[in-house]
Amino acid sequence: MMKFTVTAFVFLICTAALLSTTEGMPRMSRRCQCIQTRSNPPIDTARILSLNVIPAGSHCEKEEIIATMKKGVMCLNPSVDWVISLKEEFNKRNDTNSN
Repeated sequence: MMKFTVTAFVFLICTAALLSTTEGMPRMSRRCQCIQTRSNPPIDTARILSLNVIPAGSHCEKEEIIATMKKGVMCLNPSVDWVISLKEEFNKRNDTNSN
């Protein structure tokens, strides 16, 4: 019984230490956010409020482009020509707005 109590106590101490070290860290999803992407038909630029470009990394092996519109969000296929043009257009808008 004594071994069980000591083991349980050590487990609780280790768990508390682990939780305290990860508490201040930002929560980042370790997976792709876009399961399905839209390729066609193209979306009118006026309907898109913002565009979030998430580069490929340890969380996801491919670049993700998420368009926010009045009626929700949509993942766009980053390899389609109109999405590439849309991304460049939003980059230009952001460059001119930041100057």
